[in-house]
Amino acid sequence: MAQRSKHKDADDFSWMRDVSDPRFLLFLQEENARLAAAMAPASGIEQEIFEEIASRSPRSDETVPYRYGEYEYRFVYPEGAEYPRFERAHSRNPETRETILDYAAIAASHASCDIQVCADRRSSLLAFAIDVTGERLYTIRFKDLTTGAVLPQAISGASGNMVLSKDGEVLFYTELDSQTLRWRRVKRYRIGAAPQTAETVYDETDEAFSCSIYPSKGDDFVFIRSSSGEEDEVRFVAGDDILGPARLVAARRPKCQYEVQFDGAAFVIRTNDDASNFRLMRASRDVAETHAWRPFWAPDPGSYLEDFEVLQGSIAVTERVDGAMRGRIIPTGREIESVFAPSHEPAAVAFKDNVELDARSIRFEWATYTDFPRICEIDLDSRETRVLKHEKAAGNFDQNDYAVEEHRVDRPDGARVPLTILSRKSDREQPCPTLVYGYGAYGFSIDPYLWLPRFSLIDRGFRIAIAHVRGGGELGRVWHEAGRRRNKPTSVADFVACAEYTLEVGLASSVYAMGESAGGVLVGAALNARPDLFRAAVTIAPFVDLFNSLSDPTIPLTTTDYDEWGDPNDPMDRRCILSYAPYEKLQPQPYPHVLALARLHDTQVSVWEPAKWIARLQTMSTGSGMQFLRTEFDTGHMGRSGRHEQFRDTATAYAFLIGVERGLIS
Repeated sequence: MAQRSKHKDADDFSWMRDVSDPRFLLFLQEENARLAAAMAPASGIEQEIFEEIASRSPRSDETVPYRYGEYEYRFVYPEGAEYPRFERAHSRNPETRETILDYAAIAASHASCDIQVCADRRSSLLAFAIDVTGERLYTIRFKDLTTGAVLPQAISGASGNMVLSKDGEVLFYTELDSQTLRWRRVKRYRIGAAPQTAETVYDETDEAFSCSIYPSKGDDFVFIRSSSGEEDEVRFVAGDDILGPARLVAARRPKCQYEVQFDGAAFVIRTNDDASNFRLMRASRDVAETHAWRPFWAPDPGSYLEDFEVLQGSIAVTERVDGAMRGRIIPTGREIESVFAPSHEPAAVAFKDNVELDARSIRFEWATYTDFPRICEIDLDSRETRVLKHEKAAGNFDQNDYAVEEHRVDRPDGARVPLTILSRKSDREQPCPTLVYGYGAYGFSIDPYLWLPRFSLIDRGFRIAIAHVRGGGELGRVWHEAGRRRNKPTSVADFVACAEYTLEVGLASSVYAMGESAGGVLVGAALNARPDLFRAAVTIAPFVDLFNSLSDPTIPLTTTDYDEWGDPNDPMDRRCILSYAPYEKLQPQPYPHVLALARLHDTQVSVWEPAKWIARLQTMSTGSGMQFLRTEFDTGHMGRSGRHEQFRDTATAYAFLIGVERGLIS
């Protein structure tokens, strides 16, 4: 359960911050019952949507195997299963598979279960981290893959971020700060020893930073990256001196971001140093401070370097160009560069399971809004691409029934906000109830991926408009900066403008709003600014009491969020936050119907945030709109887990919207 907050905010509902208060539990229970009663006329719709979503997913599935060392690994979902088996097969005998971890056996009795796995290069040991509450607190266990025995040792208080040495003798993991759950320390543990003997390799004492670890391909290094979102600092432990010290690559500098990989000869560094859209540099492993970085490759003007993969002799990158994505292979010698996965329709390109340095191919995922992703592989010698997997939908889903349109919403400052419209082709020429969805934070992009639940809403007469507002990363780093910190009100204004646009051009007959987590800021602030614009709104785990949360450095994620939202201790940041903060800006006016879905064990957005917001909304609203809260008592920020069960909240949200549109909830 989320910890009790020590920060004191003075309002009528500040008592809800004490989640142990019996009155709070009673309030949550009463609100759940109140929603159930209001939703009773739409309960059949909710179950119908959930069953439809499940029926459209393949009954069984498995991932494309990837090679690490002498073994191939894959996840296999048996028919109808909620959780996979993690399997391996020796590369000399790939048809003979062995289950090395059965997720279902661990998750069976839990509503929420997340499992992270890590094997060593010899495939002699498996480390697996388990969180069964949703609080992001993992316990690490070990399995001897030679005998099949689970070792008795267990490490608690971990993040799930792990790296095993190539011989399987040493585990690196990140340990959480016990109060704020910040990824604070990197620990090194000798397998088989008492867990308390794990030594601290690095302790990130700056509360604005969190640290994480990742291996280099070929296991030459374990990298330790500290990041605030605006600054980075990387260290490394050499694989041939796995018990040695962590050495610094380059000291942190204001607003300098960088990440490091090793291509077998030199460090390859992606950085924004003197390059707002990032570029690639190279440096010796022996002298890697910034003065020794040598320019290697930079994207064309207007392009943003999103990600990169290193191999012997080549580097692959993904780029964003005016919202579109593509890949590129850059030889480290004199060979000619080549572009892969260009598209004439909105598509996403992301690297997938490239774990070996000596591989002669690059694997990537290519996806669109209406089709299952293709797992592809491009041969580095021939530059030919082949499709390794292209799943097909089951049930009554036919991608040819739907249309995708890209619009741009002009803003007074000259910006043009991308707006993706999804609808049935049969409804393209007529106004429909339209759900405007947005996120707009942390540089996160809502990319073109098939998400089957959307179409259960579209099939019931709705249109979905995805607002790619500033604060996201769809148009590169500059797009994120334009909606970050003191520019955050721009994100809200973009969201409102996108909603208005759907009415102005005749797309919408009525407008609805939806946001999850940080997207709750967009929805909450938009409702305060234009409550008349929306017929109803849904938020899931919404970040809506951000001023009080950011004012309390003892709760999870607060100090690491200052770079995104601002620090209330800074007078200018404080004024900016209070100018749009959803909770503080509530005022007596007619608000529409609102549903907030919350989780009791949420450590990213505490349950009292949506609870306070809904309680105050109910007292402030002067119209006929009703405001509801529904809380799950056994999950965390991500809600229910499981291949199908994860869609329960979505079915509830969509049934609520349909119920409002059809007059069933009034």
